[in-house]
Amino acid sequence: MARVRYRPPMALETVYFDTADRDLSANGVTLRRRTGGTDAGWHVTIGTGDRRIAMQSARGSGDAADLTVPSRILDLVRVHTRCRALTQIARLNTRRTVVDLMDGQGHLLAEVSDDRVAAASVGLRAESRVQHWREWAVEVIDARAEGLLDGVGRLLETAGARVSAAGSTVEKVVGPTADPLDPQAPLAGHGNTTGHDGGSLGVRSVLTATVRAQLKVLKGWDPLVRRDVEDSVHQYRVACRTLRSLLQTYAPLLDPEATRAVVKDLRKLGRLLSVARDAEVARDQVAQRIGALPGGRGGPVAVLIHARAVKRLQRSQARRYATAHARQLRRMRGAWYAEVLDRLDAFALEVPLRADLPPQDAADAAESMVPLAADQVDTVLALAAAVGPGEGPGEGPGERLERMHGVRKEAKRLRYAVKAVQDATGLDLGTELAARMRTAKALQEVLGEHRDSVLFQQHVLTTSRRAAARGEDTFGYGVLFAAELALQARTEAEAEALVARLAGSGRPDASDG
Repeated sequence: MARVRYRPPMALETVYFDTADRDLSANGVTLRRRTGGTDAGWHVTIGTGDRRIAMQSARGSGDAADLTVPSRILDLVRVHTRCRALTQIARLNTRRTVVDLMDGQGHLLAEVSDDRVAAASVGLRAESRVQHWREWAVEVIDARAEGLLDGVGRLLETAGARVSAAGSTVEKVVGPTADPLDPQAPLAGHGNTTGHDGGSLGVRSVLTATVRAQLKVLKGWDPLVRRDVEDSVHQYRVACRTLRSLLQTYAPLLDPEATRAVVKDLRKLGRLLSVARDAEVARDQVAQRIGALPGGRGGPVAVLIHARAVKRLQRSQARRYATAHARQLRRMRGAWYAEVLDRLDAFALEVPLRADLPPQDAADAAESMVPLAADQVDTVLALAAAVGPGEGPGEGPGERLERMHGVRKEAKRLRYAVKAVQDATGLDLGTELAARMRTAKALQEVLGEHRDSVLFQQHVLTTSRRAAARGEDTFGYGVLFAAELALQARTEAEAEALVARLAGSGRPDASDG
């Protein structure tokens, strides 16, 4: 840093919004409207890290009386607010002075804001009490100036500043709020989700913590799906399937009626996403498959595929994805979706166990859950044995492909049901099951590669027939279709080897890594 530049002081007014139960704050979401300054308008911040969303809308920024949340911002928080009204919870008046830190060439490196704040809660018992404080904030503008943070921080501490104990500005005014669906939050009448029953992790604690953790993942992807962020549809769908796999695998421990209703909701959610996801995969496969041909995209094989064929293959799936995604958003913005989320929340608050579950079974999660996961291994093996090396008598390739898909789904269920529990609670399900789970993951991935190849072939064949009807050259489609045969043969051989390993003792070996 070589220079500083002082900006004229500015007056800001910021109003924070939330539901009456503070649903946004509980889920790490901040929604505010600011007037004055350079960033006047509506702001929403969701999540942290790689999946953090920050959006600003200038709508109404010039009218202090306009407190209607813009629809595109409201849409991003619907997963938490559902049909509940948003209301003001805090109001801040700030006199801000900004100092720019610059290098010798006059490039802006960082901004130091010096705020004098008067704040009061709104609609709460303490709203008549006005709080006053002064705070500093440092924002790095140029990534090369990250080292400035420590130096500026030390300088401010020397001047009397101290790190704020509040998690956010709004918490200073209305206080923190707890998320009742946090994986570590207490269970009603049953202690914490991390508590132990009789020296072992209890079934209720383990399953509740795991369901809550996966539900949080699902909600985290919701606003990204709405904004059509890359891979968000896939990840949201994985969260749905993980929850469903968890409940189906450990169903003998759970209340059957409550679990059946939630599984039904999750299945509908998964189907809602399936068309968009399949179209997304097929669209992206076109460039991947051409690049995988001998010699790559510019090689002697790829040049046989006409550019018109490439565009037709990609555009048809892009249109299919856009249509499916729009349909998906309409459902997510309707009452049905809000009702599904309400039911999932109620289920996750305390996962209901079977009324007749013996106390000793409920007290030791590992003892009760490992045999159920082992049963899932047996299901995978039974389905794999039915696939066989070729079509059965009077059976076409479609039936065999569906049986292979069934093996993949059951292997995926095994993997998700085991991994979700381990990630959420650290429960030790034993080395044998852990080894088999790794094999199931490899089997799922290989069979997934096989199924994607088959679906891509079908897309190529369908598109080639449309092109032929228009009198276009279809030789390139045949090249792409034929190229998939080798991949399918390879993945089938790999799947057979993995099934044989899964049928073994399950003891880790060198290939289990």
